[in-house]
Amino acid sequence: MTSTVAGTPLPAPGRSRWQPLRVGLVDLFYYDVEEFHFRDGRLLMRGNNGTGKSKVLALTLPFLLDGDLASHRVEPDADPKKRMEWNLLLGGEHPHPERLGYTWVEFGRLDEDGTARYTTLGCGLKAVAGRGVARHWYFVTDQRVGGELRLLDSTGAAISRDRLADATDGRGLVYDSARSYRRAVDEALFGLGEQRYAALVDLLIQLRQPQLSKRPSEKALSQALTESLPPMDQAVVADVAEAFRSLDEEKEQLAVMVAAERAADAFLQHYRRYARVAARRKARAPRGQHSRYEALRTELNAAEHDFTMAVEALAEAEARAEELGQQRAGLRARDEALRAGPEMRSARELEQAAELAGRTVRDADRAAADALRAEGELARSADRLGAARSRTEAAERASETVLALSGEAAEAAGLEREHADRVVLPLAEEKTPETVQRVVDEFTDRRLRSVALVEKQVATAQVAADDLDRARRVLEDAEGELAHRAEMRADSEEGATRAGQDHLAAVRVHFAGCSLLRPASLEGTLDELARWVETLVGADPSRVAAQQAAAEVGAELARRRAALETEQRQARESHDRLLVELAELRAGGQRGPLAPHTRSAEARRDRPGAPLWRLVDFADDSLTATQRAGLEAALEASGLLDAWVGPDGTVVSADVGDTLATAGAPVDGPSLAVLLRPAADRADPAVAELPDELIARVLAGIGLLAPGDELPGTGTWLALDGRFRLGALTGAWSKPAAEYLGEGAREQARRARLALVEAEIARLEGTFTELAARGESLEADYRVLAAEQAALPDDAALRDAHAAVSAAHREYTRATQRREAADDVAAEATAASDRAMTELHSLAEELDLPSTGGCLRDLRDALARYRESLAALWPAVRETRAARATVATEQADHARAAEHTAELAERSRAAAREAVAARERHETLAATVGAAVADLQRQLTEVAAALRECDEGERALRREQDAAIGFRAAADAVRSRVRTEIEETVRTRAEAIDTFRRFAGTGLLAVALPDLEVTTDSWAPEPAVRLARAVENELEAVDDSDPAWDQVQRRITEELKDLSDALARHGHTAAARMLEDGLVVDIVFQGRERSVPELAAALGTEVGDRRELLSAREQEILENHLITEVAGTLQELVSAAEHQVLGMNGELRHRPTSTGMLLRLVWRPARNAPGGLSAARDRLLRQSSDAWTAADRTALGEFLQAQIERARNDNPAGTWLEHLTAALDYRAWHEFGIERHQHGKWQSATGPASGGERVLSVSLPLFAAASSHYASAGNPHAPRLVTLDEAFAGVDDDSRAKSLGLLAAFDLDVVMTSEREWGCYPQVPGLAIAQLSRVDGVAAVLVTRWEWDGRQRSRARDPELPGQRQETLPA
Repeated sequence: MTSTVAGTPLPAPGRSRWQPLRVGLVDLFYYDVEEFHFRDGRLLMRGNNGTGKSKVLALTLPFLLDGDLASHRVEPDADPKKRMEWNLLLGGEHPHPERLGYTWVEFGRLDEDGTARYTTLGCGLKAVAGRGVARHWYFVTDQRVGGELRLLDSTGAAISRDRLADATDGRGLVYDSARSYRRAVDEALFGLGEQRYAALVDLLIQLRQPQLSKRPSEKALSQALTESLPPMDQAVVADVAEAFRSLDEEKEQLAVMVAAERAADAFLQHYRRYARVAARRKARAPRGQHSRYEALRTELNAAEHDFTMAVEALAEAEARAEELGQQRAGLRARDEALRAGPEMRSARELEQAAELAGRTVRDADRAAADALRAEGELARSADRLGAARSRTEAAERASETVLALSGEAAEAAGLEREHADRVVLPLAEEKTPETVQRVVDEFTDRRLRSVALVEKQVATAQVAADDLDRARRVLEDAEGELAHRAEMRADSEEGATRAGQDHLAAVRVHFAGCSLLRPASLEGTLDELARWVETLVGADPSRVAAQQAAAEVGAELARRRAALETEQRQARESHDRLLVELAELRAGGQRGPLAPHTRSAEARRDRPGAPLWRLVDFADDSLTATQRAGLEAALEASGLLDAWVGPDGTVVSADVGDTLATAGAPVDGPSLAVLLRPAADRADPAVAELPDELIARVLAGIGLLAPGDELPGTGTWLALDGRFRLGALTGAWSKPAAEYLGEGAREQARRARLALVEAEIARLEGTFTELAARGESLEADYRVLAAEQAALPDDAALRDAHAAVSAAHREYTRATQRREAADDVAAEATAASDRAMTELHSLAEELDLPSTGGCLRDLRDALARYRESLAALWPAVRETRAARATVATEQADHARAAEHTAELAERSRAAAREAVAARERHETLAATVGAAVADLQRQLTEVAAALRECDEGERALRREQDAAIGFRAAADAVRSRVRTEIEETVRTRAEAIDTFRRFAGTGLLAVALPDLEVTTDSWAPEPAVRLARAVENELEAVDDSDPAWDQVQRRITEELKDLSDALARHGHTAAARMLEDGLVVDIVFQGRERSVPELAAALGTEVGDRRELLSAREQEILENHLITEVAGTLQELVSAAEHQVLGMNGELRHRPTSTGMLLRLVWRPARNAPGGLSAARDRLLRQSSDAWTAADRTALGEFLQAQIERARNDNPAGTWLEHLTAALDYRAWHEFGIERHQHGKWQSATGPASGGERVLSVSLPLFAAASSHYASAGNPHAPRLVTLDEAFAGVDDDSRAKSLGLLAAFDLDVVMTSEREWGCYPQVPGLAIAQLSRVDGVAAVLVTRWEWDGRQRSRARDPELPGQRQETLPA
């Protein structure tokens, strides 16, 4: 926290534009309440690193213009680790888990009448431990913090958001979103618009970067400078966008018409396809029926011929059947005779013997093969038995080896007995390996769990021992710190007592020497102060008394100042008004009567005519001065004197707001024409159109009365004594002399007024001198009062001393608490360590395990090796047992194979013997009866073959007879059917021709084949069929199948809907009639019924006409808007930018560095500039838009159109306003370069250079960008603020002075930080300086204030701040 002494009142603005007056922090960082005041819009915060000067800058500006809490925008170094909540909770060092604070900035300016205006921007922040920034809000108000707006409540705590909203109700608004807050700030101060305001804030953040020269970026500098140029006038862009939008509407209408045309064309194509498919289908029926008729006639002739041939074939077949019956009877008798002889029995015996011999030979061959296969299988079985015996021997050797290794591993793990009982013995008893493995795994797992349990207890004991060591070290440190804090407490109490005595003495001396600041009861104040310095409870009594006294004196001085300012303002206004009148009178100007409030200021501007008093003069000298005055008084009071006389004497419009004199009928009797005559100044063009006759008629229409005459009841009358009547209006007035009627009267009035004005001016100048003297005296009293307030002894040292006492007490209490806590922790750690060791030894003894970590690790490794050996043992045991089982199986299989082989060999020998006996019997029978049997068999074979031939002939003959009968019946049926079908075909052909005739009558045939000639003279079969054939020939390639017909019918319905919708947009109709012969479309277009082809042609004509009109409209927009307005505006903007760059370069040219380096800006086409920019730019800069040739206008139009087209392609979804804003942004076509002139040549400023030169080459162009940015703001009173962190580090004194002078030349306000800079240069007209100091171990910041007035630096008074809480933050 910081302490300040109440002093200066709230600062007041001194310029007509907004300037920063002060920034403040409430309950943020190490501050309870703090303010930093500006001097002439400038503030420098300086101090060593670590004092928090950059932190104050981060929490105020440009954060309060941006509102974004992100670290990369808040912190000057953009460190993402520096989060906003740290500024409230101080990384957990704040004594409370939550904290609410405010940061704010105040701007002020003067109106033209000297009225002060204020705008305060602020942000409230609330952080909660563990949640970060729980809530934040913003506010914009015209109230002043500390005056009308209190951010602290009566307890000294920051107010909540709701209380802030209540406090600003009616005077400001509270915002919850940064975006709405930025918009409100922009509207209140800048008027840049959302995008350009965001660019300004980005520029300020870029300028604020510390050590900016270490990251020079010509691209970033160019972007910042580009954003500073004014954009294209949005009003112009909006006008052009509206023109293009209306053009789009016309294009849309054309597009709708084109869509209708396309729909009509598309529908015509589908409709024609529909008609072609329908035509082919309709044409097929007549042609098909006729073809069928001709085919049926041919078929009938063929059926008659077939019937005749069938009858002849049937007769021939019956004759051949008789011949075959006779031949069959003879063959059967011969076969019976042959089979009845003795040779037939011998033949049957010989056949049986041959069959038996063949069968026995086959049986012997099969038995021999079976015996051979059995011998092979026996050999293979012997091989398998040998292999199984070898496998068994190898498995037994491996099992013995693995068993021995596992025994060794068991011994190493201390499990010899368990291994013998649970592994060796069960395996010897032939128990299964799975059973043995399960038992062994269980007891080894138990052993490992026991080891793990003891290891865990070992770790616990070790942790307890480590905790005990740490607790003892902490206890030793706490005891040493307690002794040190006791010494610091005693020293701080002694220092606080001395500081209280010194402060009391200083206040007594100060009040004794004051002339204005005198408390009402000085001794009572000193007594209260003596008590207060011991406790610091409440406000400082000396400051309270001083504030009360200053308030009373200040109120009196303010009352005197207000009265004096009122007198000065009134005198100044009168003086200025009289000076203007004096100049007019000396120039010969003549005043007319005062204008009534009903007359508008523009009523008589540029209007032909003149008031009546300028058009007339007295006809002669017959009237006395009194009568002239009376007559003029009557004219002036009635309104006739200043009434306007126009050429036609009529009111032009209702909003003229003026009184007109018109020529009426002449009055009966005397009129003004008797005493007044026309006297218009013919040299005046406005009066030249008024003839004297008109003026005379106006005068003749106004009656004149003598002084004693009674006013008539109607008409317009004036009397020489000042009376008048205007219809129902009567009145009277008088004046001492005539002033306006006649040149002489006007001149005399001018001279009298001139003398009166000169005298009044002389009197006012004397008054000015008197008022100035009074003002000097008043200002002297103000200075005395301010000096006495500022000189009031500062209680900072006293507060620091008491804060040190409080801090020392707190630290001693904390040290005591830490020592007690450390002692308790050490005792608990000792007990815990003893318990852990006892439990370790008990557990190890119970489980029969070692109690050291190393021995336990060795035991765990031995158990792992034992488990590995067992893992190899189980497969070996399984392999041994499997091999033994295999040997037993193979031995049994080999015995069975030998027995089966012997059995099959015996069967083979027996079969061979039977085969030999059967062969001998067959050979013996063949030798005795073979020849007779062979002859008999030959004869029987011949008879059987003849019988088969006879049977085949009869079957073939029967087939022929059946075929002839069927053919005859079929031919007869065909004859009957064809005769019936011919009759039916004739009828259906007639119907098809009639349908085809009706189809042609619908017009669909003409749609399908527009070039086909259709004659409707005769629809007899022959010509109708010829027409159908012609249609089919034309439509040969058309698919008229049922699927195609179904598809085209569905499609024509869909297309008809599209056509109907397109036509309906223009009031046309399309309807369909489904007739028996097809779908007929009826269209009414432009009130006339048209066919579909006629519709397509009509729409084509309409679209062509509309395109011509649209082309003319596009040309009009191109000429009137794009070239005349846009290109003209671009010419002004580009030229203005060139001049602006020249102006900025002029400022930079007058401020070279101490080494002679000059900087300049180069504005040139960008590297990615659009094509044709150079030529367009030459035209824009070469001459004004009025002097452009037709070629220039065409080239510029093409260039701009190309940019618009590119913008539309880049953002197809954008609006015309967005497209034109992007396309016509001339700033995006250019880029800035920064060059420095050194050693006689210009080169890029971002190249190699010294640190100071890099700082200047980056900073100074950005100053120019900021100045240009502010100059283009919509608000003429916009602030012009930049922020700099570690300003001009590494730059020599001369260059720093010139750079700060350049800020003044650019009229830029600045808030900056520096470690060593004071900023006290002649080039700087004024500067507020805040020296920040911190002491390690004390959570407070000391602020010492200075001011530079352009000539000397002096101590500044501390601002008057609200009461602060007396707690301090931990170091």
